[in-house]
Amino acid sequence: MASLFSVNAIATACAPIMKTGPVRQESGWSAYLGNQRHDAGARETLNPDPRPLWHVTMGRGVRGSPALGETVIAVGTADRNLVLVDRSSGDVLWRSHLDGSVRAGPLLDEDRLYVATESQPQGRVYAIRLRDGRQLWRAQAGSVTAPLAFDGEGLYAGTEDGMVLRLEPEHGTVQWRRPLSGAVRAGPLVTATGLVVATTNDTLFSIDRATGSVRAQLSLPGAVLATPATDGRRIYLATTNGRIVAVDLASWSVTWDRPAGDAVYGAPALIADTLLVLARDGRLWMIPVDAPDAATSHSLDIVATAGPTPLASGVLVGSVSGEVLLVDPRSGAIRWRAQVAGPIEEPPLVRDRQGFRRSISIHVGMSARRTRRLHRAGVPTCLVHPSSAPLCIMVSGSPPPASSR
Repeated sequence: MASLFSVNAIATACAPIMKTGPVRQESGWSAYLGNQRHDAGARETLNPDPRPLWHVTMGRGVRGSPALGETVIAVGTADRNLVLVDRSSGDVLWRSHLDGSVRAGPLLDEDRLYVATESQPQGRVYAIRLRDGRQLWRAQAGSVTAPLAFDGEGLYAGTEDGMVLRLEPEHGTVQWRRPLSGAVRAGPLVTATGLVVATTNDTLFSIDRATGSVRAQLSLPGAVLATPATDGRRIYLATTNGRIVAVDLASWSVTWDRPAGDAVYGAPALIADTLLVLARDGRLWMIPVDAPDAATSHSLDIVATAGPTPLASGVLVGSVSGEVLLVDPRSGAIRWRAQVAGPIEEPPLVRDRQGFRRSISIHVGMSARRTRRLHRAGVPTCLVHPSSAPLCIMVSGSPPPASSR
């Protein structure tokens, strides 16, 4: 199994002919990882026999978590493109060129995609038409490296300078801007009590979604780099100094605070009433949200910076060495594992809207040196494997810019 995804076994695909995408997708991807619980694949099951199905070159460095539609996958790249791919065939349908590189992935809302760029050279937020990749609007925002948030009426972005802004989604008009202390690296969360934003200044803010005014703020035990999860009652977040924290939205206070044993760089996820957290040292935590003292954990002997993905058949995790593991959450047993070429920096994604097709999308980011070596070897950027359905593994497959060599 470990050699299943051997780089040398697969040749780079030829550049596909540009096509049009669907006019719309009835079920969108309107939040980072599909929803704010980060459990979009919680009802999915996988068998233990993934096999290669298709692969396609997307560009220099796939960045951020993809958006999964019913029939398409949308990804951003470091070479300033938003790319739309057909889920069943792997065909690139179109590429839309942007004014800056993408750090966080796109969102999908029916007939359009929303994506933001960092300030290399221009930090903007865009609306892109799903059918053909045409820009519907773009708005100056600043350098955006955190995922966007969307509530149907407003689009929210946070910048590296600590600015949070709301844009009107139809035309891109900036409705308000609010400066905060610290950079915004984790995606904002839309809640009934306001927009919740964590900053690198160890602070959690609650912002009025209509006006942009700060309603409340709360000191945290460390910096938050990964987008928190929410069940509507509480916010669940993890810090770079190894704390896992639950914050009650109604009282705006810490409900509980537990050690993770190491830094946490990946997003936590909820499965029913249990919080899943994967620490950097490969320890997978299962914490009952109403009984945190009953928490259990398993050491997976990996190093991880991506969060876990809960499924009905287990928990998917990825490592910085490129291992993909399906873990039994009760025993910690590894049900299957596979190897990809490069560090996995985003959680695996699973989606089944048709009842018979399941797609897993695994983003793999690589260092500049590793990226150059794999590019010379002819590495594809997307591999898809059926594990009773397609498995998509995003791999950076082109050399980095000269400035990073």
